[in-house]
Amino acid sequence: MIQIRVAAAVFALAAFTSAQTPSPKTAPVPVHGQGCVASGVQAGCLVVRDSGSGTLYNLLINGARPQVGEGIEFTGVPHEGPTMCMQGVPINVTQWSRKESIKCPANETPDKEPGKQQASESANR
Repeated sequence: MIQIRVAAAVFALAAFTSAQTPSPKTAPVPVHGQGCVASGVQAGCLVVRDSGSGTLYNLLINGARPQVGEGIEFTGVPHEGPTMCMQGVPINVTQWSRKESIKCPANETPDKEPGKQQASESANR
């Protein structure tokens, strides 16, 4: 009878220990994009709609920041947790550079999907 109790206790301890062991975190997958910098809907937020995928990114940058209207290329990792910007996919930018080859329109509006602004403007005429 004592052997059964000891075996049960050992089994319970092993189950508890394995449940408490955290799984190792995988390294975040780097994100790379490029496009025109625009102001976000919240003050102080910067966003870029990637010219390749069309994804809107919320750029979280420590240090020097690009100017609104500049074309940039950036690399970063997905941000974990909430941000105050509430727009786009939040990215902790690890590196960015100006791209003179990207020509940005003066009235860049990142909150609209590509092509929808033109369609709505045509409908209003």
